[in-house]
This record gives sequence, C-alpha cells and structure tokens, in this order.
Amino acid sequence: MLKVLIGAGLGFFLFSNPDARQITGDLIRAAGDAIAPRTEGDDAQTIQERITDALKDQDRSENSQ
Repeated sequence: MLKVLIGAGLGFFLFSNPDARQITGDLIRAAGDAIAPRTEGDDAQTIQERITDALKDQDRSENSQ
C-alpha cells in the first residue's frame, strides 16, 4: 500500500511540476535514442547491434590469444 501511495505522489509531482516533466521527458528521449537511435547514416546503430559487435570483438580477442 505504501508503494502505491509513494508512486501516486511521485506521479503527481512529475505531472504538476513543469521542470520535472521536462527532465523526465529528456531522460525518456535519451533512453529511446540509446535503444534505437535515429538513422542519420551508417554510424547510427541500435543497442542490439552495439552489443553484438562488442561480443564479436571480445570473442575475436579471446580466440587470438
């Protein structure tokens, strides 16, 4: 019950405070860009592609030793 009240209070605060709403929106937008960035070229990779590349690089470095 306490978790619900805290969640409702936090939600009301974020909804009623313009600065908190702006910060929350910016954080959500940054998280969305990290997961699936805008495709403005070949450099833009999704987080899945970045993780796959990192795992492949790690596997190559382990196999070369």
